Amino acid sequence: MTANRTAKLKGLYIVAIKLHIKLISALTTVLTMASAQPPNFSWVVPKKLAGLGMPRMTAHYQFLLDNGIRHLVCLCERKPPYHDTCPDLKLQHIKIDDFCAPSTNQIKRFLSIVEEANAKGEGVAVHCLLGFGRTGTMLACYLVKERKITGVDAINEIRRIRRGSIETHEQEKAVVQFHHHIK
Repeated sequence: MTANRTAKLKGLYIVAIKLHIKLISALTTVLTMASAQPPNFSWVVPKKLAGLGMPRMTAHYQFLLDNGIRHLVCLCERKPPYHDTCPDLKLQHIKIDDFCAPSTNQIKRFLSIVEEANAKGEGVAVHCLLGFGRTGTMLACYLVKERKITGVDAINEIRRIRRGSIETHEQEKAVVQFHHHIK
């Protein structure tokens, strides 16, 4: 092989490596910016308030951002994985044990987060592990306050929108008591 041909092959090899690096970089960007609907996602009030199960991939956070959600309220004992991958999504953490009901103060804190975000035109999503019990309870309390309906009516409406929501008697009781508290 001649020196000239070897130099050309080395040059082509370097070009190929550079193209490969650019391709990998482009694919990484596409994959990290991809959007995927989180588990059990649904709007309760379009563009204002949604419920979901715990987001587990960066694509779930991107989906929330793509849909106007700027605030994520976590009701789990631990924060969700990869929550720090989307700095434009503000995480609020209200710890409630699994299968338990929120306190009145926790409900008020949640409603305050929603109210402040919505006043700025920003959407809010709330989640627990699967998006049924604690999530459904908070969503029902939101309906009690915003629609001025009874706790029982709010529970029924959330269960209509999000089947399986509000799993325990204690959670049902929290919604009904919250209604009596704000009457």
